[in-house]
Amino acid sequence: MDFSTMVLTMYVAVQDHPAEDERVINIAVEQALLAAELGYNPWFTEHHFRGPWHSSPIQFASYIAPQIPKDRYLGFGVLSVPYYNPVRLIESMNQLDQLTQGRTLYGMGSGFAGIEPQGLGLDAAYHATGKAAEDNLEIMEKLWDFKTGDPEYQFETPTYKGEIKRRLTPAPYGNRRHPTLIRTASRDSSVITAAKKGWPAFLGTFSAESPLEDQIRMYRTALAAANHSREIVEECLRWCTCDWLAVVVADTDEEANAKAAEARAEHLAMRDGYIAKHGPMHGPVVKKKAGQTTQGAYAAGGDMDNLIAGNPDTVAKKVAELSAHGINHLLCRFLGEWPGKTKYISENSMRLFAKHIIPRFKDVPPLREIPGEYLEAAE
Repeated sequence: MDFSTMVLTMYVAVQDHPAEDERVINIAVEQALLAAELGYNPWFTEHHFRGPWHSSPIQFASYIAPQIPKDRYLGFGVLSVPYYNPVRLIESMNQLDQLTQGRTLYGMGSGFAGIEPQGLGLDAAYHATGKAAEDNLEIMEKLWDFKTGDPEYQFETPTYKGEIKRRLTPAPYGNRRHPTLIRTASRDSSVITAAKKGWPAFLGTFSAESPLEDQIRMYRTALAAANHSREIVEECLRWCTCDWLAVVVADTDEEANAKAAEARAEHLAMRDGYIAKHGPMHGPVVKKKAGQTTQGAYAAGGDMDNLIAGNPDTVAKKVAELSAHGINHLLCRFLGEWPGKTKYISENSMRLFAKHIIPRFKDVPPLREIPGEYLEAAE
């Protein structure tokens, strides 16, 4: 199995003072380098007006890349596709893919709502429907396929337009069609679309329409029916991702749950401060309770309701359940604020998980082929 972890320091924007920027950037660098040293692939998210480095995650990753072991990947969860001209986004993605020799994992999605779309020149309603991301992704597929000598390609959305006469450079590493793309797929239709396109997907997210087992079945059936090359199938099966948004590991289950409560409280205090200054907001992955709005659920910490907390044996059993379902890649967010008081909780969880859990799955062979039952269903 592959294991990744999120580098998150964004809520310090509540302090909102330029003097904090250097400190927070250095903390993010420290967290990313430690994660890579311990055996994780560092992942970065994108947010604007919420901290000093998340607004340019590809540039941040380019700084991290030469400082980590060569076998680590750099991930993005997620790049906010609507916030970029499609040409500029592809150029940046391909460039980092070349510099890391293909060791980049690009989670693709709409990004947060709130003040971000307006600040980046997008119509809020157009962004909120997901159409802005879908339009850009459709254009990006055509741009990746464009070759010098092809008829001129023109594109236009409510936000961007362009005329393409030559191929975009550089190409992705290894003469691939595009770098590794991992699509957000909370809706069942999105799961199937990702499989048809030959993209890995985020499966089993807390806001998903269907349980993980059903999503896996839908994805693999659609992947088999699409008749992709073996190389694409292997990439899809390796990098389909299960995302754990709230993880705490400690010596005992009781200690883990107590530390989780402490870390969650500090995070929500930061979140409350941000909302008080800048207004309601919500995340793309959130578990709503009856009668809650998405924004209300996010403000209440709905993204952390499905807590994974326990001693190494307890947490390893949950990882084993994913492995038994054929999930080969786990992305963890270890609770604890690195710029705050609960950094020690996150760092201790990272170290315990790396020491006692990752080695148990190091030699578990990844699923490389679509099981026969899905091949038969596709036929």
